[in-house]
Amino acid sequence: MNYDHLQISIHSDYASRKQRCSEKMEELKNAQFSSIQDAASSLLHKELVGEKNAVIFELYDAVEKGDVDNFVDVLGKECAKRKVALSDIFDQITGAGDSLLHVAAHFGSEEIAELICCHFPELLIRRNVRGDTALHVAVRSKNLTTIKLILSQYAIEKSKHDCLKDKEITREANEYGNTPLHEAVYSGHFGVVEEILHADEPVVHYPNKSNSSPLFLSVMSSDVKILNLLLQIPFPADQPLPQCFGNSPLHAAIRERNPGLIREIIGKREELIYLRGTPFHYAAYTGYVEGFRMLLQNLSEKSNQSLLERNKKGNFPIHLACKRGHVKVVEEFLRHELPINPYVLLNKKGQNILHTAAKNGRTKVVQHLLRNQKIDQCAINHRDNDGNTPLHLASINLFPKVLYFIAQDKRINVNITNNHDLTARDIVELEFNTQKTVRKLLANSVLIKAGVPLKLNGMLRVQRQQPPKRDLHLKDPNTFLVVATLIVTLTFTAFLAVPGGVYSSDDSNPKNRGMAVLAHKPLFWLFSIFNTIAMFSSATSSALMLLAQTFDSELAHKATLCATGFLLLSFLVLPTVFWLAISLVLDTNDSLKSVLLFLGQICNLFLTISLFGFNLLPFRPIRGPGLRILIVLLDYVNKPEDSFYQKVIKDKQKFV
Repeated sequence: MNYDHLQISIHSDYASRKQRCSEKMEELKNAQFSSIQDAASSLLHKELVGEKNAVIFELYDAVEKGDVDNFVDVLGKECAKRKVALSDIFDQITGAGDSLLHVAAHFGSEEIAELICCHFPELLIRRNVRGDTALHVAVRSKNLTTIKLILSQYAIEKSKHDCLKDKEITREANEYGNTPLHEAVYSGHFGVVEEILHADEPVVHYPNKSNSSPLFLSVMSSDVKILNLLLQIPFPADQPLPQCFGNSPLHAAIRERNPGLIREIIGKREELIYLRGTPFHYAAYTGYVEGFRMLLQNLSEKSNQSLLERNKKGNFPIHLACKRGHVKVVEEFLRHELPINPYVLLNKKGQNILHTAAKNGRTKVVQHLLRNQKIDQCAINHRDNDGNTPLHLASINLFPKVLYFIAQDKRINVNITNNHDLTARDIVELEFNTQKTVRKLLANSVLIKAGVPLKLNGMLRVQRQQPPKRDLHLKDPNTFLVVATLIVTLTFTAFLAVPGGVYSSDDSNPKNRGMAVLAHKPLFWLFSIFNTIAMFSSATSSALMLLAQTFDSELAHKATLCATGFLLLSFLVLPTVFWLAISLVLDTNDSLKSVLLFLGQICNLFLTISLFGFNLLPFRPIRGPGLRILIVLLDYVNKPEDSFYQKVIKDKQKFV
């Protein structure tokens, strides 16, 4: 078979079809329709021209099928039928704002798209509702032939039409800020990306509204082949490296925690390591230790400077790791051989890495730093710009566990005062005398145990003259009310389902019917008495809480105190009710009863301590093993919302 003759025949058919359809389009463009029309036709014409009406279904169907001859025939019929110019037909759009060229690009109807581009090139830059051009649509549909056609037609028509001269079709962005290359990377089609990239290479660094360039997106998609293609394009001369971390592919690889992509990027673009707001900062902040280690392994001797560079907020990478509590990243940093001691690295506030960890309550990081051989007494007692040591900062933010480990270190100087002449204990005392909480009690107890002195100045003495307030933790009275109501329900139900059950309705003795089986036992009497106390105490507490919401502040406070007392009483009585119920139903099983009663006594002891020790008894400093147990059990990770000390300092600075 003669394949060359077949190819020539196909090409000849295409050329003749193209010429034939183009001639028909010219005839339709030059056609003049009668201006004398009936009212209905005139109204229809006005509707088509005045408002961009929806694309005629027959035309849409013809474009979808891709038969260019049929498409031209339908155009002729519609123009004659509706008595409108061809240009008005091509002004029609779909419900999504797509022109006929958008539709052809979507369905990959190359010959129809070529015909439209030749005769109505202004449609090349026409946008739909999403802001997409026909090129965006073709890229999203992965129609490589249509993409090549649109790019070539645009290159031909650009110099001929004023509406195209100031436009770059490859840089036209839609409503999301995406250029066709963004959409190509989203599609994941290598050929489409390659075609758009060859048409306009610099667009690889254009950010969209999410500040993501096509290069950045290629990392997010984890497509190594597309990434390697885009990495070959040099950065713009006026901006050698991406200035925003969100536009750096290396940051994107760290964000995705993809070591393979990190390796690829570093191998081809090692200079990305040295960005301001470096990848070291980002890896340290996110805690991606493997990525941080890979960056360290690729550092050259000269590039240690990148590791010792501040970001815009004045923090070194290790400061960010300490702030976020990423111990393993801190270990990697300290293990790396640096020309200086990492403990002398200070941020803009004059704080070293121990300051940062203590300030943010990162207990494990503090422990690791204190055990490290590179730390010395100067670093532990270093004062920042406000004169605060790490001990002061942990006191300001009330982190008892951090205070405990720092205060235990023998190298700590407990007598240091800050710029306001306050020791660490002065700060906690100021907070403690303002409002008593368990957190402040623990912090104060730790500092007393460590021997931190109290050097109260005038500001503290004035504060101590005011009566301390006890935080009742009743910021949400509805929660308090729900607890009391649940106890009422529980105790009431206990009377309906008493231990041992009740006699059935068909019992031989009519007097026993519905009566408790164990009612004759003394323990049942005690069970009923204590259950009644619990029920009426909780009911009274609920009533007082409801009334407190209608009283003025003074009466509401007193009602809340009374409600708290009644609720505590019901809490303490409930275990007794439970013990009595166990004793009644397990009267013949002494071993099991003894075990359960023993466990109950232990739980009741903890309940009593928690309710009375922290609510009814004075807040006295905790000492000995009790302090160590509470430090282990209670781990505060968030800074307190309101710090009276910080408010006082801010108010004082206003008058300086």
